[in-house]
Amino acid sequence: MKRLLRMLLSRTSLIMLLLLLQIVLVLIFIDYISKFGYFNTIFYIISVIIVIYMITKEENPAYKLSWIIPILIFPVFGGVFYLIYKQRNVGQRVLKRHRNIDLNRYDYTHMMTNPLGSKDSKYLENFNWPTYQHTQTQFLSSGEMLFEALKKDLDSAEKYIFMEYFIINPGQMWDEILELLKQKVKKGVEVKIIYDDYGSSYLPYKYKKKLEAFGIEAINFNPMRMHLNFAMNYRDHRKIVVIDGKIAYTGGSNIGDEYINLEHPFGHWQDAGIRIEGDAVWSLIIGFLQNWRFSSQKDMDYEIYRSDHQVENDGYIIPFSDSPLIEETMNKNLYLSLISEAKESILITSPYLIIDNELMTALKYASKSGIKVKIIIPYVPDKKIVFMVTESYVPELMEAGAEVYRYKPGFIHSKMMIIDHKKAMIGTANLDFRSLYLHFENTVYLDGTSSIKDMVLFFEDTLKQSVFIENQGKRGIIYRIVQLLLRGFSSLL
Repeated sequence: MKRLLRMLLSRTSLIMLLLLLQIVLVLIFIDYISKFGYFNTIFYIISVIIVIYMITKEENPAYKLSWIIPILIFPVFGGVFYLIYKQRNVGQRVLKRHRNIDLNRYDYTHMMTNPLGSKDSKYLENFNWPTYQHTQTQFLSSGEMLFEALKKDLDSAEKYIFMEYFIINPGQMWDEILELLKQKVKKGVEVKIIYDDYGSSYLPYKYKKKLEAFGIEAINFNPMRMHLNFAMNYRDHRKIVVIDGKIAYTGGSNIGDEYINLEHPFGHWQDAGIRIEGDAVWSLIIGFLQNWRFSSQKDMDYEIYRSDHQVENDGYIIPFSDSPLIEETMNKNLYLSLISEAKESILITSPYLIIDNELMTALKYASKSGIKVKIIIPYVPDKKIVFMVTESYVPELMEAGAEVYRYKPGFIHSKMMIIDHKKAMIGTANLDFRSLYLHFENTVYLDGTSSIKDMVLFFEDTLKQSVFIENQGKRGIIYRIVQLLLRGFSSLL
């Protein structure tokens, strides 16, 4: 009840209510002026032009259908509504600034060689995300483990701390971190924080100013506006911590008491992350500073944050960041590549399983080819409507021979894929349309690191606590109809 009340009184709920009111007013206005014959004809023509444009446009078919179907059903409203709420209504100046910042990464990475030389590393090298050695990785199998390790490293900071999170929620976890940060600022440590304005909406209004009063530089990413704009969907879903250029963290865990099981809104919260020490931290520094430049609109020299901190080799590590403002779906492409490379097993944990036809086909093909495909999803959903869509993908995967499990103690939030116990991806990207197409994400690609063994052990242990889905059980006709409708619009959820 307390959580529900906090959600209803949050800034997000207020803005969503105002946006809903705005949508209703727009529809009423369109309905009114469409009664005049020539306006009605104009709206029909607009809808036809948009449908033709979308058919010829190079874009994900599922996304196109999610718009084409309602436009054809409601041609008077559909076309105009699309123009207001289209996928990428971001100004050219914003896109140009982002593109220039993205291209600038070349200046800081082009001199690095590629010691791995695989197709995946060459693909990421093409976007100036280099392959590293002289790096140690430590897999952290819970939010609690990550939190304890993070506090020790934050306490050891001497020069600077960078933090970037989708969610920062008030509570014990944030209180302890904030107290450490305040102490470090007093000792002359530079602290920069980026938090997503939507994800962190439980923070007090203008919380940025409060942090600045403590001496902490802060940015609330993509502030929510009270006007209809699809760019509001572009959320900063990344989780990055960098300490002195030597150590970095990423993974599924945000900052909130549920992530370390001090609160249990959805049963036991199972998360995972990774600690990185050595050369590969450089890419996480670049990823953070790129977003800082993009949001603050201030140029900066990354080199002043560079650290020559090498450790022993432990496989190959490629941290990279993904963005909806570039014409490339890096996370999705690498998932597809790894699935195609698999010879023995594909192990996946994801809180959501809302995938497009390409990923579905790849997983089904792998399973039918004799590769063991095992996927763990939550038992207790955090978003029931979204979970209904996740459920709809399970029977198709099961028919192909894939094994899907539900984490019985509660909610699994870790996002990772392990291939043949040799390669892996771990980071912030879920297997859903939002992460693969709309969110700013960051991921770590691993090849031959010792941490992969720990990831496999984590998966096997989690599997023992999970329930194998033998059948979906009988669902009522209304439930199945709603599920079908939701799946049809899954790319917009």
